[in-house]
Amino acid sequence: MQPPGSLRTADSVIEEAREQGFELARFSTATGQTVWEWRRGDEPRPQFATERVAIVWMTEWLERPERPES
Repeated sequence: MQPPGSLRTADSVIEEAREQGFELARFSTATGQTVWEWRRGDEPRPQFATERVAIVWMTEWLERPERPES
């Protein structure tokens, strides 16, 4: 885990998320909209309209001190 507030690259966020059991997936919904989704087991899968927003969300999730470990 990186120190809170440190600069991260998209690749480093994806790698740390992968270590926590997440996968970032891109797919199209039934209506044809492309979305980005963080997947981990049967947990709820937050969806985002852009990869950048998905990365920002995961960065904030990884920095939460109360987040549950995988």
